[in-house]
Amino acid sequence: MDGNRAALMLLVTQNVVSVLCAGMYLPINGQAVHIGLGWPLGASLLASFVVTVLLAFLLFRPTMQALAADTRWRTPPAWGLALAAFALGFLASRAFALAYITLVPSAVSSMPQFLSHGPDLWVLMLAAGVLIPFAEEVAFRGLMMRGQERAAGFGVAAIATTCAFGLAHGVPAAIVGILPLAYVLARVVQHTGSLWSSVIVHALNNLFSVGLGSVVAGKTIGNQSQALDLIKNESMRIPIALVALVFGSVVLTVAHLMLKPRPDAQVESQRGPWFSAAYAVIVLLGLYLAFKTLPMFAPQASALKGVLH
Repeated sequence: MDGNRAALMLLVTQNVVSVLCAGMYLPINGQAVHIGLGWPLGASLLASFVVTVLLAFLLFRPTMQALAADTRWRTPPAWGLALAAFALGFLASRAFALAYITLVPSAVSSMPQFLSHGPDLWVLMLAAGVLIPFAEEVAFRGLMMRGQERAAGFGVAAIATTCAFGLAHGVPAAIVGILPLAYVLARVVQHTGSLWSSVIVHALNNLFSVGLGSVVAGKTIGNQSQALDLIKNESMRIPIALVALVFGSVVLTVAHLMLKPRPDAQVESQRGPWFSAAYAVIVLLGLYLAFKTLPMFAPQASALKGVLH
């Protein structure tokens, strides 16, 4: 399926370019050796967006043109529903993430932190808060989900896209937190008939996360030892995790019931297999990265983390 192949290319390009620009540490001969250009994080993500867009139109021009002609791309966003979906998705995703790090406190050390400072902070807000969400919505809710809907219907497409998008983030704690938001993103597109609705939800989530992380850096989120102190009470860990899971599940259920898919003639226009080799690569790569960043592999994971300026 062209949508799955295009999504895979966009995903790989975005990650490879950003890592090469920002740099990362690799364990070589028992030492952590830095490779890459060492650019600030915001500039690295901006470069990855530019390269990804160029390759998308060079390698997948017919697919991108078909997406541009899709009714979902030409339908204006539903701002009210998008804001409500953002609130529900944000609450559910943070509740699930809290449950996971409460049960596995060591997972905090492997969670990516999108922090920067100075002029690059504004570049980071633009790239991570607006442009990258736009590119990811094109790849996952635009190219991938549309093809899967035509092949298998709304339900399979929403779940399959959610799994692929969540696993694409690699780190278990991030995956757990992203899955609820990814499902809301899929459902808000299917309910409103507009890709712009999911772009709004995704951008708001990233802008809020990057902005909040920059404001409180060095206090709680920026200081992992302080964050761990909040969840080190053994007698409270299970109750906190259970409350967070129940709360997140209730919020996600509300989102599921509120954002019911609306009839779409394009979904019924073509039937066929929704699974492809490209989709399998995305899922398997995500599972491999998640496995490598589990707490028992923490030393290796920290050696492979990119440098955030």
